[in-house]
Amino acid sequence: MHSVGIDIGKRQHVAAICRQGQRTADKPVLRFGADRAGLAELERWLARNGPIDRVVMESSGHYWIPLAAALHRQSVPVAVVNPVSAKAFGKRRLQRVKSDPADARTLAALGMADQPRTREPLAGAELREAARFAMHLVEEQSRIDNKITRLIELGFPELERAYDDPTCTSALAVLRLAPTAQAVARKRVATLADANRGPGHRAVGPTKAEQIQALAKDTMAPPELAAQIGFEMELLIAQHDLLEQQIAQAEERVAGMLDGELARRLQTIPGVGPAICATLIAEIGDIQRFSDFDQLVAYAGVHPAEKSSGQKGGPETSWRMAKTGNAYVRAALYRMSVVGLTHNPTIAGHYARKRAQGKSKMNALGHCMKKSLAIVWGIWRGGHDFTPEPPIA
Repeated sequence: MHSVGIDIGKRQHVAAICRQGQRTADKPVLRFGADRAGLAELERWLARNGPIDRVVMESSGHYWIPLAAALHRQSVPVAVVNPVSAKAFGKRRLQRVKSDPADARTLAALGMADQPRTREPLAGAELREAARFAMHLVEEQSRIDNKITRLIELGFPELERAYDDPTCTSALAVLRLAPTAQAVARKRVATLADANRGPGHRAVGPTKAEQIQALAKDTMAPPELAAQIGFEMELLIAQHDLLEQQIAQAEERVAGMLDGELARRLQTIPGVGPAICATLIAEIGDIQRFSDFDQLVAYAGVHPAEKSSGQKGGPETSWRMAKTGNAYVRAALYRMSVVGLTHNPTIAGHYARKRAQGKSKMNALGHCMKKSLAIVWGIWRGGHDFTPEPPIA
């Protein structure tokens, strides 16, 4: 049984074969197009060189997906490997040449030596794609909110005295009516007080409206920029609102794909909605493949990485989050932690303890990400709902 390695490209792929009993792949390679004609050419080449034990390709990018799915439909065993593993294997073999044929030969040799597990390439792919799309919309809205915050700091910096989060629903309702301090100062208090009124929303109210207008009349915002800031603010808030609708639609679709006891249990964690739940399930996959929690931590990339250097006064060591592994899991853990600071007493208590130890805000939040993963691990492996940890005396 032979092993085939395929280096994936946008328009052309390269295949190499490592025959049974050999340590290295054959020099000749097959170049074939990333289309139906190319697939037929590959199938004829595989038939001539069979029997094939497995076809190995990297999971980088998305160009591998159509080919892997097509081969699987033809009952060809496919092993999709992490590019980091392939690179490490090449280093072990002292690979010095970087080219498409060389990479294909490395993958073929990896398949023969390590025999990576074959599986259905698109198992859980629809849920994974839906979850990633929903998370992408959430991240895009966060970027828009950061731009809105910048405009607030230019056009109405005092608004942050009225709202801890100047991009909250109530604050944005005020900014829709009057996007700058100068515009707020010209509005009637009754108009500002009625902002945000609607089903499921509480109006700003006269007390808050009077506070906001008093801040606006005493603003340090430069009036020379008011017109441009107002123009930009209106467009950015419109983008925020559009993304809000799209996020709701995407999460509704994701929620329709989630079923089973595991999804229900994970959503008992405060801060875990359909998008985060789907991300965790789709990206982690079979949690039994991790023999212990440390392996899952490394997979998510929330473990500490040492950074040492020699200095005059002796070696200095600093620690930071590694940020290797699965970025989608890491993004989900970050959002779990941010929401957990307000709604999850276990995360809030953990954050407070790390801050009391002198950790910076972002460092403490990184510890909360690992804590969030520990909660997921316990619920997933233990088969129980979320229960807050008792406070530490």
